Amino acid sequence: MTQRILIVEDDLELQELYTMMLEGLDLELVRALDGQDALEKLAQGLPDLVILDILLDKVMGNEVFRLMRQEPRYASVPVIVVSVLSADRCEDMMEMDSRTSFLRKPFRREDLVEAVRNALPDGELEV
Repeated sequence: MTQRILIVEDDLELQELYTMMLEGLDLELVRALDGQDALEKLAQGLPDLVILDILLDKVMGNEVFRLMRQEPRYASVPVIVVSVLSADRCEDMMEMDSRTSFLRKPFRREDLVEAVRNALPDGELEV
């Protein structure tokens, strides 16, 4: 079964890079360029996972995260936080929980794929 991932990244080149890194995996990738766009995409369909940058235009990633955790429909969706900020700084900005993991930019393809595998509900991806 194809799993749906929402990639929230305001840098188009990084969006493309994440897409290429996840290419070949049985995933449906949906992309959002800013926090407002992410909230609209969430309302259009529940993803299995969100890859979320923190420093975004319009609505910051930590605010998207907060709204997701407050809304029962989205509260259980796992989130991979990606940022140039340190994990400690991100944790200070948001209340990360067991459904949240962190990748510091820049990262390798292997790190992203492993984080996605670990975050998805069934933990498996078909290649």
